[in-house]
Amino acid sequence: MFLGGLGEIGRNMAALELGGKILLIDAGLSFPEEDMPGVDLVLPDFDYLRQRKDALLGVVLTHGHEDHIGALPYLLREFELEVYGTKLTLGLLARKFEEHGVSERATLHEVEPGDAEVTAGPFTMRFRRVSHSIPDGVAVAIDTPFGTILHSGDFKLDQTPLDGRTTDLQGLAEEARRGVHLFLSDSTNAEDPGSVPSERTVGPVLREIFRDVSGRIVTACFASHVHRVQQICDAARAVGRKVAFLGRSMNQNMATAGELGFLHLPPEDLVPLEAVSSMDPGSVVVVSTGSQGEPMSALSLMAARENKWVKLGPGDAVVLASSKIPGNETAINRTIDGLYRTGADVFHVPFYPVHVSGHGASEDLKSMLNLVRPRWFIPVHGEIRHLLHHARLAEDVGIPRERVLICEDGDVVDVLADSVAITGEVQAGVTYVDGLGIGDVGEAVLRDRRKLAGDGFAIVVFSVDRHSGAIVSPPEIVTRGFVYDEEAGEILEEGRHRVELTLKETAQQGVSDPSVLKDHVRRTLGKYFFEVTKRKPVIVPVIMEV
Repeated sequence: MFLGGLGEIGRNMAALELGGKILLIDAGLSFPEEDMPGVDLVLPDFDYLRQRKDALLGVVLTHGHEDHIGALPYLLREFELEVYGTKLTLGLLARKFEEHGVSERATLHEVEPGDAEVTAGPFTMRFRRVSHSIPDGVAVAIDTPFGTILHSGDFKLDQTPLDGRTTDLQGLAEEARRGVHLFLSDSTNAEDPGSVPSERTVGPVLREIFRDVSGRIVTACFASHVHRVQQICDAARAVGRKVAFLGRSMNQNMATAGELGFLHLPPEDLVPLEAVSSMDPGSVVVVSTGSQGEPMSALSLMAARENKWVKLGPGDAVVLASSKIPGNETAINRTIDGLYRTGADVFHVPFYPVHVSGHGASEDLKSMLNLVRPRWFIPVHGEIRHLLHHARLAEDVGIPRERVLICEDGDVVDVLADSVAITGEVQAGVTYVDGLGIGDVGEAVLRDRRKLAGDGFAIVVFSVDRHSGAIVSPPEIVTRGFVYDEEAGEILEEGRHRVELTLKETAQQGVSDPSVLKDHVRRTLGKYFFEVTKRKPVIVPVIMEV
């Protein structure tokens, strides 16, 4: 059962059922789009899992990115789970579990990539190391009575990874020798031609940029991109600069990575953020979050000249060492414009090669398909266009078209000895996190918020006789986000007049029911406002009965 991650970027979650038990592969979240005002995070819908609560055994994690582990703390509020992951993945999760108060609801099992098998109920698993933009990523092989189901995780075929841990092609070839019945593979860059460059290519570019900057340097990237942060630190040390981390998640993740041996930065080269303002601007590199233009992120506040720790100006430089997640382009471009207004130089792709993807491009994907040689194939992790392109790549390397399935969230796939087919669907919607609320904001609330953001609202306050419905005091209209200019007074005065006439008519008809009176006021005022403004504000009548 695919509960997220197909037909979209993010919220990766699949449920594998065998012998009456369910094992989840990843439990990720995604971030809100522009049409989701007020929403902080977007989670998978857990409804299907609630219905099968007694069958749910645990979750196996491919790596530590938010779109693969971010929903797990919320899932643990409802379930007690066995959690399987590599050292860094579990290390990043441990802090999240503490913050959410769910540490006791998870039993953590650290796995080491290699030939050793791990058993969880009816599931026998093997983990094969893959290169990605975060260390300690794995592909997961799960045995079934009909052969192996292999999930690639997020991967690239980096021949010279920063940590020296290449994708385990030999181990994946061993899975092919055993017989991969069904292959689920990362489709993010299926549209991109060729192969993705090594992460190591970013380091020399950073050093060259850093050498030519006289002022303060700020670099922004994802807080989980340990390899990128390592290269930033190496470039800073190469030009004699200290490093300071900015952003809560950046500080937490780098502390964890350092403790576990995945980030190497001598203590003497790390300075507290509080010391940056008193240091020579040419002696420090600030590593910050906010590369996606999030409204209140550290980088966005710098662009607005409101960051309390870093003030940018001429001679300073900002390096955006990350890609643009689809949907964030407007916010990122707005942030870049703001950074330029401070007088700082801004270095970003495609003009400077300060980022390479952690996902394999089309030639890498074809190489993986040729190596694994699956009987059946389902592309995962991507929007529909990515899945379709990946399916075509599979056909190009010789997998029969009838053995390639294009699935979407909610699809149920039956895996049998002689067939793999979509046989039904389960509920697989979204759950919104808004502040402390989880799932209490739905489409109806978002629709109202979008309408409020689009045309504003008008509150109409009036008093009526409880028994007759006659007006006791004339109506007053208060608006926000609707009209505010020299014509506002005239429009609102006419609106009050029309509401008063409507209430007099309803009183003559003997109408006193508050709900009926509100409907009449909404209809009258809505019609008038649309006539004079072509806008449809939300109209909220407030009746005081006397």
